[in-house]
Amino acid sequence: MQIRHEAEVRLPDGRTRAAVLALMAFTTIVVLASTLVWTIAGRAYPAGTPLRTTLTAEPVAEPPPVWRSVAVRHGGFDVDAPRWKPLGMETTHLRRSDGLSRELFMFGDAGDGRRHAAIVVDRGDMPSATAAEDMAAIAADIGATMQVSPNPLPLATKFGAMGSADIIFDTERGHKACLGFSLHAAGAALRIAGWVCNGGPEIVSRQEATCFIDRLFAVGLRDGAAASLFAKAELARQPCPAQTAVSPTAPAVSDSRGRPAPLRFTRL
Repeated sequence: MQIRHEAEVRLPDGRTRAAVLALMAFTTIVVLASTLVWTIAGRAYPAGTPLRTTLTAEPVAEPPPVWRSVAVRHGGFDVDAPRWKPLGMETTHLRRSDGLSRELFMFGDAGDGRRHAAIVVDRGDMPSATAAEDMAAIAADIGATMQVSPNPLPLATKFGAMGSADIIFDTERGHKACLGFSLHAAGAALRIAGWVCNGGPEIVSRQEATCFIDRLFAVGLRDGAAASLFAKAELARQPCPAQTAVSPTAPAVSDSRGRPAPLRFTRL
């Protein structure tokens, strides 16, 4: 007698079939969603681009350079101007935070009714500019109030032709006219600038401005380029006209007899 044990076969009921279908649908949705995400990510970020967060620092504006007074150092400049020293000469040595050095020579006061003049010698790297631009920049540095307008005529000096500008200072009695000047010597990293003013609105003599500039000289400069500039300038300097005292007019009549003085002829 043979006994057969047949395996029990269970047919899935309705709940099992529904669970299987739900699982298959969920798996399909997950696969489609993953494919969509990777497709979008691949378009936004190429395969060769690393996916990492990049922090960009915002540019910080540099503070403007600041001037400060410094002690007098050996080797620099001086102005020998006998016609201007009676007004009083004030010398100031300055250094800017970016390395630019300045020597300022001031004669008289810009706000009174007398003559006034100034020379500024800057040493360092400076961008080229017109004389009017240099006057405006220097005025802003020293806190001076002036009206500046360009002047197309160059000013002949021992350093060569300088750019010029017309300047007006307001005074207690009105205003005074000035002639500004500026020279950039790029090879010596040097700028010579300043102005010459009358006591009133009269036009400044260019010859007087030239004579004032030509009184600037170097003292113990160690910079070879600047020393060479001043040495060549001294060779090109022209003598300034001397101030002649006003001589009394010769009398029209003689003092002894009250008769006209005889005419004297000189044989040629």
